[in-house]
Amino acid sequence: MWPRKTKNGNWRFVDTFKNPQTNKWQEVSVTFGKNNAQVRKQAQLLLDQKIKNKLIEIQGGETKITLSQLIKKYLKLAKKQLADSTYYKKVHSLNRIKKDLGGELILKNVNTPFLNKYFDKRLYEDDLSNSTIQSYKADLSVLYEFGINYGYLKNNPVTRTKPTWKNEREKKKNEIESKYLDDDELAKILNDCKQQNRMDLHDFFYWLYLTGMRCGEGAAIQKKNILQDKDDNWFARVRGTLVTKRKVPKNQRHEKSNSGKTGNSNRDVLLPPEAVKLVKKHSKNKKLDDLIFTNEWKTSSGYFTPSKLDNVLKSIAKRQGLKKTPTTHFFRHTHVSKLAERGVPLYIVQRRVGHGNSRITEQIYLHVTSKAKQELANKINTLGDDIVDKPSLRIIGK
Repeated sequence: MWPRKTKNGNWRFVDTFKNPQTNKWQEVSVTFGKNNAQVRKQAQLLLDQKIKNKLIEIQGGETKITLSQLIKKYLKLAKKQLADSTYYKKVHSLNRIKKDLGGELILKNVNTPFLNKYFDKRLYEDDLSNSTIQSYKADLSVLYEFGINYGYLKNNPVTRTKPTWKNEREKKKNEIESKYLDDDELAKILNDCKQQNRMDLHDFFYWLYLTGMRCGEGAAIQKKNILQDKDDNWFARVRGTLVTKRKVPKNQRHEKSNSGKTGNSNRDVLLPPEAVKLVKKHSKNKKLDDLIFTNEWKTSSGYFTPSKLDNVLKSIAKRQGLKKTPTTHFFRHTHVSKLAERGVPLYIVQRRVGHGNSRITEQIYLHVTSKAKQELANKINTLGDDIVDKPSLRIIGK
């Protein structure tokens, strides 16, 4: 080990080790503000541990990596792989786990019972939903798999966890109904937009309802994406979504992705007549690359983004006295419910909204169809009740 004085007056202590894969020497270092006997002793201990961890990592094995350290390494790679929205969800989830369990937790010491107790605490003491815990569990498992792949860990205890899931049958029923709008609620939202003189909002929300598109997909539709076939059917070609970037100049913050959110997202959406009217209204005097729907609020950047529209919808719900807290996804869910009411097969609905397999889409579809069946049964059971002088009937053969 040898010390080097840095430009800012600190001391950098350096040691070397031979990489068995390349047979070349590599450096490791630690920095302190002083250079005395006590500091040199501490520096040597830290350097020895660094060399040991590097060799374990290179040769494969298990390190004493902490939760905080592995999250930092994983997120550095994830930022290059994931869409911004997915990445920041991972950041939020993993930071919450780090806050709960402590960043200094040594991951190789974590076992399955420890995690079962953690998940159950969050389920019952913090009253989180099954789906939220499933999300935490999935993100923590991905973190462990990353650690295994890069030689920091040997085992993934998350795969063997069995949280004590809540019975959420009644809650799920209520939750499903709270994820889409009935006719009166939809009308109140659209009318509120008119009352506030925001026809740009009215038309965009109406478009999402009529097409079942995600907000980002609807906001990214350009004039060139509108097609008409020989049978006079109109389509909107979904081939991307509007992406909002963070920590970039304002004029570079929004761009259209090259493809949809998932493999099933790229599709041609058949447009009903009302949607065609919106297209014609908002395409006037626009170039082929121009967006169909734009935010006309004077201080906006001209784009519709989910987070800001969700805040708008909260304000509308409050003004209109709605019990639900709608988001832009509610229009998509409402579209699914309307197709279900009309008896459109589930696989057709999934293909139309760009879902290969969506739990929410399936739940809404099955809930609406089962509700319609029950309503039909109730109506059939009352047939004949309005007849005052009912004929006396006897069973044939008796």
